[in-house]
Amino acid sequence: MVEIRVDGTVVQAPAGSSILAACDSAGVYVPRLCAYPGLSCCAGSGAGGSECGLCAVRLADGAVGLACCTQVATGMEVVTCDEELTALRLRRLAEILERHPHVCLTCPQREGCARDCCTFGYPPEARCCDELGRCEIGKLCAYVDVRGALAGAVVEVSREAVMEGRIRREPGLCVACGRCVVICSHSPEAGDALELGPAGEARPKRDTLRSSGCTFCGQCVLVCPTGALTAPGGAGTAWLAGRRERSGLAAPVLPPEPWLRIDSDAPASLPEGPGVFQLLDARGNVLYVAGVADFRRGLALALRESAGGSAAFFTADEDPLYTQRESEYLTRYAQEHGHLPSGNDMGDDLFGDDVDDDF
Repeated sequence: MVEIRVDGTVVQAPAGSSILAACDSAGVYVPRLCAYPGLSCCAGSGAGGSECGLCAVRLADGAVGLACCTQVATGMEVVTCDEELTALRLRRLAEILERHPHVCLTCPQREGCARDCCTFGYPPEARCCDELGRCEIGKLCAYVDVRGALAGAVVEVSREAVMEGRIRREPGLCVACGRCVVICSHSPEAGDALELGPAGEARPKRDTLRSSGCTFCGQCVLVCPTGALTAPGGAGTAWLAGRRERSGLAAPVLPPEPWLRIDSDAPASLPEGPGVFQLLDARGNVLYVAGVADFRRGLALALRESAGGSAAFFTADEDPLYTQRESEYLTRYAQEHGHLPSGNDMGDDLFGDDVDDDF
């Protein structure tokens, strides 16, 4: 073990490990796309490609290095975020997004979008996919681009998709991070079926996954950060959960969620205006969605009822059209899960007639 400092905090890490792994073990999030826990990045794996560059950190001598491919050393000092690093990550993220549709990521109605039509008239080729709100690249963009500097760019790509078994491939969404190629070529369960094409895109070595030797282990889907590889529907979600358990593959390291923790002061932290809130359990599962005329009173009442009993976090989205927004949230949830959140499944009278008047 060696001892380094990460943002001033002493961290112990195994000799030979990367700065990125050390930061992960210390609970310090550093953005990344080309790296995944337990895998080397594409550029260092022999699969071709290049680093995404998002994990840039500053060393004690002022030099900037990539955390995914820089090994720890005794006495090393690392700064994971400063003004220059933030600007560098924004530039590199902008380059990545030049080939990926992302107009939905900064849409003011993205949280409750029903995904069937676009309020602002953007064509399907420019919109995000059905993974909106769950994909890693979307969470990363929200973390890196806090001020929405990358908003407004309309990128249109081919949305042609191919379904084989449970795996849906949508090549137009690929950002050439190389994760799927690395795990397909290194995992004993996989079939070494993928490669990087001339433009850096991941593709089967032959015409189809099956003809390329794919074992349908599902690990390529589990590591994909963009929606280029998915397993749609409830059946696909269950299939992926089983594949992750069987493979022992680590979960992705994601940016901190912008959830608000529920405590005795939670209602008072909200405005008294209208909007929609969600109650979530400790793992981020949505328990209840409510459109309310008064945020503060609505959340206080919800937390006293059964739907709030196991809630650990909440989100709040101000919107004067709160009833319409609530319907959009619930429609999207039902499309993704096949049912409503547990609190909403109990019907409109969940909190009683006296609460409806306040909502």
